[in-house]
Amino acid sequence: AIVQRMSGGPRTRWSDGTLHFAYTRIEELDAIASMLAKARVCEHVYFGPNTRAETRAFFLPLLEPMRASLACGSLPEVHVFTIRHGPGEDFVGECAVVPVAYAPGNFTIGYQLDEPWWRQGIGTRAGEFLVWYGFARLGAYRLNADCLASNLGSARILERCGFRREGLQRRHYRVRGEYRDQLLFGLLREELRPELEDVGARYGDALRVASRETSATG
Repeated sequence: AIVQRMSGGPRTRWSDGTLHFAYTRIEELDAIASMLAKARVCEHVYFGPNTRAETRAFFLPLLEPMRASLACGSLPEVHVFTIRHGPGEDFVGECAVVPVAYAPGNFTIGYQLDEPWWRQGIGTRAGEFLVWYGFARLGAYRLNADCLASNLGSARILERCGFRREGLQRRHYRVRGEYRDQLLFGLLREELRPELEDVGARYGDALRVASRETSATG
């Protein structure tokens, strides 16, 4: 397992030798844009297919401050990770942990995988990594997630990661001319399953999720 850390700053990469998570670099936006240009990838999300310009317009305001924080050795506010696989580090997708406004310690997670990597358990592994990262590294007391009600695969991933379904927002989005319902999920720190407390150890990071609501950043 590999963990990379910027000199005096936060960790930037986690790897078990096969699956790799690393803070997304702006140079990786072309790979993300190619993924989000696919109709199949965007079939069960509220956006897309995107043009390259649309993807860059969404991600650049997230990635530029993130890059600046990491360059200064500081933990960023928004955490966007690229997922890669194997010795060649083939692009798999991206995932993120984003703070909820006006609610310190409350975060929302999300993930997107390119079509060749579906149904291989990687979505669940990404979800578990984000849950561990939110609770262990960011000291979260609560994590949120959502998906379109039609996105059965994403709902199953969230449930496998311990999230509880908390609500249904009817006709929340109008997607490609049709109204779509959205499912809401939540996970509290005290609800975390014991086997997910040390997910970081798979990737060379020994930090465990504390049983109390204490911050564990850095």
